[in-house]
Amino acid sequence: MGAVKTYDTYVQKYLKKTNRLKTLKEFEKSLKRKKLKEPGKKPTKLSFAIQKAPERKTKQTVAVEKKPRKGPKRDQEEKRTATIPDKFLKLAKKFGLPEEHIAFFYENRESFHWESINKTDLHCHHLHCKFTVKSSFGCLVDHMKTVHDYTDMPCSKTDCSYIAYSNVNLNYHVARFHGHGRKPAEKACHSCPYASCKVSFLTPAELLRHTNVHQNIVMSCRYCQYRTAAISSLQSHLKIHFDIRDWACDVCPLKFSTKQKLNIHKQGKHNTDDFICVDCGFITQKMGYFAKHRKTCKERLKHSRIL
Repeated sequence: MGAVKTYDTYVQKYLKKTNRLKTLKEFEKSLKRKKLKEPGKKPTKLSFAIQKAPERKTKQTVAVEKKPRKGPKRDQEEKRTATIPDKFLKLAKKFGLPEEHIAFFYENRESFHWESINKTDLHCHHLHCKFTVKSSFGCLVDHMKTVHDYTDMPCSKTDCSYIAYSNVNLNYHVARFHGHGRKPAEKACHSCPYASCKVSFLTPAELLRHTNVHQNIVMSCRYCQYRTAAISSLQSHLKIHFDIRDWACDVCPLKFSTKQKLNIHKQGKHNTDDFICVDCGFITQKMGYFAKHRKTCKERLKHSRIL
């Protein structure tokens, strides 16, 4: 009780000192009421019991470990190892297959006899050449040099370090890579960093493949001098070497190594629809006339990068 009294006197002094007179008056009234109460009066009992509120149950959250961020190259490697079994990877290493060819051999594994891989014949990838040779590293290099005049031919255009493997490949590179461009897409926001090349792409992957050609960062065939910046082109090239034709025509019995060649065959041999130019509306029934028109179409050449 002594502590309470000292506290009350301290509050009174504080209220007087700070000129809180109304509060002081009310405070003194409450002190008088306390004195008037009978000493020893029992507190009133309630007719109901006050129960303690139940404790709230909290869900225990398990801390989730954040996985480290992965780059695009690491994602591609993990996808490849996830789809290709370890047993096949060991077999590929045993036969000395390069890493960029493993996906091709796994997709076409039913076309190979691994126990007789040394007896497999390789075909020349030229259209009318029927030369074959036993499979080994660089087995077609001499044939390509002597028969098809394969040799390293660097590109002479500015900001381009590409080295072609033949005169035909160099002309194709100059025409497709440095020639007339297509009509630019609306969302093509990834432009080439080289000032002499006015071209843009929809995705960063397409831009990376384009800049790899500028810098001559290419993938090479194990058996000949063929080089390309696209893995899909290398796989199509290997199908020609091993004579794998898994794209069959549904009209005639012919088979082809790629879907692109199958589509060209259907358009040239079995197509009954007209060929329509998307730029000027030119119409023809023959694919050859349509190809000649596209080379000289004035509406298409408005989007040229070199004119």
